[in-house]
Formats: sequence, C-alpha cells, structure tokens
Amino acid sequence: MKTTAMGVILELTETQQAYLDNLMARYCAAVRWSFKRLLEGKRNQDIRQGVQVKFNLNSRQANDAVYDAQSTIKSQHELVKLHYANALAKVEFTQKRITKAKSSKKKANLQKRLEKEQRKLADWQKHLEAKTFPTIVFGGKRLFLERCKGNITREEWQEARSNRYLSRGDKTKGGNLNTRLYEMNGQIYLDIAAEPTGTGRYKRITVPVYLAHKPSKKTRKINGRNYRQMVLDYLKTGSSYQVEIIRKDGRYYIHVTIEEDMPDPYHAHGAVGVDTNPDGLGIALTDCLGQYRGSQWLGQGEWTYAKSNRRNNLIGEKAKKVVALAKETGGALAVEDLKFKHDKSVTAKFNRMSHGFVWSKFLAYIDRCAAREGVPVIKVKPAFTSVIGILKYQHQYGLSNHQAAALVIARRGLGFDYERIPKRLVDRFIKAKEGFRKLNNWQQWSAVKKAILKQLKKKGVNSLVSWQVHRKELLGVG
Repeated sequence: MKTTAMGVILELTETQQAYLDNLMARYCAAVRWSFKRLLEGKRNQDIRQGVQVKFNLNSRQANDAVYDAQSTIKSQHELVKLHYANALAKVEFTQKRITKAKSSKKKANLQKRLEKEQRKLADWQKHLEAKTFPTIVFGGKRLFLERCKGNITREEWQEARSNRYLSRGDKTKGGNLNTRLYEMNGQIYLDIAAEPTGTGRYKRITVPVYLAHKPSKKTRKINGRNYRQMVLDYLKTGSSYQVEIIRKDGRYYIHVTIEEDMPDPYHAHGAVGVDTNPDGLGIALTDCLGQYRGSQWLGQGEWTYAKSNRRNNLIGEKAKKVVALAKETGGALAVEDLKFKHDKSVTAKFNRMSHGFVWSKFLAYIDRCAAREGVPVIKVKPAFTSVIGILKYQHQYGLSNHQAAALVIARRGLGFDYERIPKRLVDRFIKAKEGFRKLNNWQQWSAVKKAILKQLKKKGVNSLVSWQVHRKELLGVG
C-alpha cells in the first residue's frame, strides 16, 4: 500500500530558490509540451528525447515529465467513461420519474430537465466514440477565466502553471537518483540534482526539510503516526520512493510516497457492523453465529458543519476507534459497499446536503486503518439494512435505528443474507400470502415496507423511523 508523508522545505538560499523555481517551470512546461505531442500521436521515445533537448532536463526528468502527461491523458479518458455512465443513468432515472408523475406541471419541469440531461449525454457520447475528452487547462479553468477577465496578473497565472516538480524513484539507484533524502545529525535533508558537470555527474543543491510528526508537549511522545520515522526506516531498505515538490503561497512543500508493508489479515471470530451516518456511526457486535453481542452509538455531530481539515481529522479518529474495537474483539469489520456516483437526477437541496457527507472519506480511512492493523474488512450490499433493522431487530434488542441497521450489516458480513420476516408482520400487513411466498427475500421486505408505510401515511408519517412510536397500534398489540 502506498503512503505519502507530507513535509516542507525549511530554508532556501536565493540561489537555491532561483534554481528550484526554474526547474519547476521547465518541468511543468515539459509536461504540457509532452501532453500535446502525445495527443498528436508522437512516439514516446521521440517525445522524451525532445523534452531533454528543449527543456534542458536529464533523461530521468524527461521520463517523469512524459509519464506525468500520460497519466493525465489516461485519467481524462477514464473520466469520460464515468461521466457518460452517470449521464446515461440520469436520463433513464428522469424518464422513469416522468412516467410516474401525475401533475402536468411536474411533467413539464421534468421534461425540461430530461432535455438538458440528454444534451449532456450526447456530448459525452461524442467524446466516447471519438476517443477524445474535453479541453483541459493546466493551472485550472477557474484561474484561466480570471486571467481572461483581467482579475489576476500574468505572473499569478504563470505561478499556477509552474508550481510543481515530480521525481520518481529507482531501486537500482539507491531509491531516487534526482531527489535523495537522507538524515544527518538528526536533521533530514533533500538533495536535488542541479546542473550537469560534464563528467556524467550533477551539481546538487541540499536543503533541510521537515517531515510530519507531532510530538506531545507534555509527554514528548508522537501523537498519531510518526511519518518522519516511517520514511527514515524505509530509506534504510534502499527501495524506491517518489518525491513531489509543490510551491504554494511562497512555501515549498514536499510529498514523499513510499510503499508501506501491510500485515496479513487475522482469522476473524464474529463481526463488527458499521452503519455510517452524517452525524455519527451505529456500531453492532455479533459472534460467529450472527447473534447480537452488543452495540453503541459513536456520535459526531461536528461532521456536518466542521471545516474540511477538521472533519477529516475527526473522521480519521473515529475510523481508528472502530478498527481498534474490531481488533480487540477479534471480529471482522463489516461495512456497506456504497457506490459514490452522480447517477441520479436530484434537487439542489439534496446536492448541498450530500456534498459534505462522510461516507466516502470514512470508508477510505477504514480500509487504510484496517489494512495497517491486519483487520479483515467485509463490504456488503446496503439494500434494506435500515428497513430490516427497524422492523425486525430494533424492538427485539432495544436498539436505535442506526444500531439495528449495523446489526444487519454485521450479520450480512458473516454470510447471513436471508433475513426471515417476522410472522406477525406478514399476518398483519400481507394479504396475498401465496404470491408473497414466491418473491425473493428483498422483494418480500420491499412489500412489507410499502404496506407499513401506507398505514403510517394515514397518521401523517412518511418514514419508518417512527415505526416504534406506532408499532403497537398498527400491530394491534398491547
């Protein structure tokens, strides 16, 4: 698993800064030039040779520039496929909404939306068929428009287009030939290849750097992961590593990417189910037979309004806590296999709400933390987890709706995909029982859910969340 340690260059002389700025400008220009030549169909070897001569870069720097351009082109082609699939799904979804709409006004509004989505779909289809992609702007489209309006200066625009340098590693050359990291007298230094001497070697500039580690003021122990020590231990192996230098607001930041060894996952006994919500996590523990063994609610209301850096930190802390719980109990982590696609035609209000949602970020943190601790992660289909939890387990074990959903997720992670519907629900809400028995399990739960919601709507309730309030009355018990 690749891990990136972040740091900053502590100090630069005027000569070093001038050279580094010039190197970044030449490298970024080489990437843009390589990008254009690749689109023209030129051979990679010819482009590399042209980069060396035109931008005064050595062979490895030229290779890195061409590789950077190739990665950009590949990512753009993948984005075209993704956007086309999402646009097609949006068109199909809106067409279904039109067929179900009863109001003529609503149909007219949906028809306008459908026409707009069909135009977008046609644009993406053209790119897909021609194997092209929309024009990209190195430096950012937003800044480009600002430059066109005269809101930023030419120097600011050039700053945005020439602010990075990438150097890939080589195990046969001691890790990274062009940008080497080493420690001396407790200080880490970055050694950058500068001008060639004519003897096959290069003049080098050496600058001190700081790599992220956070010692406590009281105990002097490191809070969180000691990325500095991770990098230093990795350098001793002689393996390759990648260094990226980024200039931002007058400072020079470095990203050091290394390959982190992961332990083999242990053999799990039971499961810990996790139900992710905007304001916290529902947790449920089960044994190897899928029997309930405990639950808790890890609330985190700050997720919904905190700034991005703060929210990322909070999500990371909760992910570590959940992984530690799974490791302590010897269980596997069961989470929902959620697909993060913009494939639904939704309202602006829903987009604003979902923009800051934590699903994707939390699951990414869970994968990384669990891999580091050797905790097995099981991803399950999310369909009907909340419905089953509310209607079957919430009252039985006295859980919240999120904890009940987490129990279903944990059981599904252990292979208990079939959840038998309580006989009382079938007897009370299902009339055509013969046809009901022929449905698959999820169709049965869908039918029960619709029947119960129909009864709840008569009481002015549009959600199953209020099921416990009206449960006895609707079931005719108590």
